[in-house]
Parts: sequence; structure tokens; C-alpha cells
Amino acid sequence: MSQQIRAIATHVRPHLDEIVAIWLLIKFGADKYPGVAEAAIEYWTNGGNAPDGRSAEGYEAEGYLLVGTGGGRFDEHGRNGDKSKQGDCAATLVAKDLGIDQDPILVKILKFTLTNDLHGTSHPFDISAISKAMHEFYPDDPEKVMTWAMAALDVKYLEQKGFVDAQIALENAEVLTIMAGTQQHKMVIIESDSEHVSKAARNKSGLDAAIVVQKRSTGNVQIFSNKRHGLQLYDLAQMLRLEEQALADKVVTTDWAQLRAEGKIEGAEEWYFHHEGQMLLNGSLSAPDVSPTRISLDQIKAAITIAVNPKCLPEHCASNAQCTYKKCPWYKMGLHRCRRIRYDMSQAQKS
Repeated sequence: MSQQIRAIATHVRPHLDEIVAIWLLIKFGADKYPGVAEAAIEYWTNGGNAPDGRSAEGYEAEGYLLVGTGGGRFDEHGRNGDKSKQGDCAATLVAKDLGIDQDPILVKILKFTLTNDLHGTSHPFDISAISKAMHEFYPDDPEKVMTWAMAALDVKYLEQKGFVDAQIALENAEVLTIMAGTQQHKMVIIESDSEHVSKAARNKSGLDAAIVVQKRSTGNVQIFSNKRHGLQLYDLAQMLRLEEQALADKVVTTDWAQLRAEGKIEGAEEWYFHHEGQMLLNGSLSAPDVSPTRISLDQIKAAITIAVNPKCLPEHCASNAQCTYKKCPWYKMGLHRCRRIRYDMSQAQKS
């Protein structure tokens, strides 16, 4: 279509699918539809028909694109028994027309929009529900609603792009196999500043990593666990916090209960332990000024390998699970397995 587009027409109080369709046209349609990025948006009140009864083709000849109304190429509502657009919505029709319906960055946005349109599924705080509420309270200001929704879609698009870019970055990540008892799990180590790479690494359809260690360009390190795998990082918190203090030549906290405590502890302020999420954060997006850890990535990897595997024991007690080494460095760290061994030994002696 070589006709210069001067207006996009949709119905009043457009639904999410029309909003997404218009957003797609503005963001990606300029090559096929010149002028569409600057086109005015009109909101028709004729219940799905053009104001003067003319065809969508007639309007297109005058530089109008009709979205979700008027019976045109981007109106999924059946006319005269036509079922050719069943299973589509305005947004998916636009995406297919522009050849972007399989774009991995757009797939989730389009899937949600189609499901919302066909089945009415939404959450009170998603873009669809908020747009609908805004229409109710700003009935005479559709541009206010459209501007807000477009900004929200821009952010969602950038988020999905970040996730796709993170999946590509993971191709260069180090992937190790770690043991937790008899179960094998993946541990991913990556140096990246991406806000999405840890989620991408833990994604079930991707690497499905049980542990992700992310080192940023600042030297800060975050350690994320995957709830689906159920690994606990309490022993790791104790190990890293003790090591951090040792490397600083100032050991302040040695009590095991404090070493595994949530939040920060005195002497190892570099590490925040989040119990619910089983995350160890050496700084974060909300705490960017935390000093980077002194512990190397190799030391962290080694500590994780020990911490998550209760069957991993030092050489002097690995063969018979008996601890007779009074100055055992593992027991000094307060590892749960070591404390259990010594407790069982003391109980056996009593009997």
C-alpha cells in the first residue's frame, strides 16, 4: 500500500487488542504504511461501522487504516458469515500483515493479547484491566488512555527484548553440573550486567539452572536459586560470610545462627541473604553502592559445590561419616551435615 496514511480509526474505548494493533502499526508499520507513525487516531462511535457506511477499502484509498472496526483487514469481527479471521484479533492481524507475528520479542505480548481478546482473561493490574478502568474514568480523553497504554507496551517490549538478548548471552555462559545428594543440577556462571540473564538462565524452557551466579562489571556478584529445584543456601551463606571476613582480616561474626540470618550481618555487610527467595546478593539494583565481594568466582563456585550437597564431606570423615578432627575447618563453618555427624556421634557415645 503506497497511499500515505493520515489517520488510524478504531472504535471508542478501544480494547487491548486494538491498542496493541495500533501500537504495532506505529512502531513497526512505517515501511509498509508510510505516515502511519505520525497519523492521527480517530475513535468512531458507530458500533463497528464506518460513520457514512463506506467500505474499509474506500477509507484506505483516502489514507485511513481501520483497526477493529469498519470490516477492514484489521477488523477480526466476522461480516456476512466470513470466518476467515476466526482465532485472530486486531493485534495478531496487524502482526501477520507486517510479518512480525513470529518475532520472539513480540510472541508473549501477542499471545497475552489474543487470549485476553478471545477469552476475556486478565488480571486487575495488567495493561488490559487498567486501560479499561481509565476509559471509565476518562471517557472524553481517549488520548490519555492511549498514551499511557503505549508507554506501558514500550516498556514491556524492552523487557522482552532484554530477556531475548539475555538468552543469547547465555550461549557464552559457563554451565556446570553440581550434585545435591543423588540429584544432578545445573549451575550457570555468567559475567553480565543484564537485568534479565538470571531469570533467563532459570527459565524452565531454557537452561533450567538450579543456581545462577552472575558477576557484574562492577565486581559485584549475585547468587540466585531456582525454587523448582528446592536447593537451600543457608550453608553457603555461612561459608561466604566467614570467607568475606577472613579476606578482610577482620572476623567479627562467627555465631552460626547469625551467619545464616536474613539480611546483612556485622562484618560481612557485602552479602544480603534473602531467605524466601534463597538469594545471596552482593549488591543489587536497589543497593548499587555495596562494595564488591573479595571472594573470587572460583572460590564461590567451589563453595556452592560443597554447600548444596549434604553428601559432600572432607577427606578425614568422608569414608565413615565420623568426625574426629577437632579443628575441622568444615565444622568451623557450621555446615549442617557436620553438625549432624557430631551430634549423632555424641548421642552414640551416651548410649
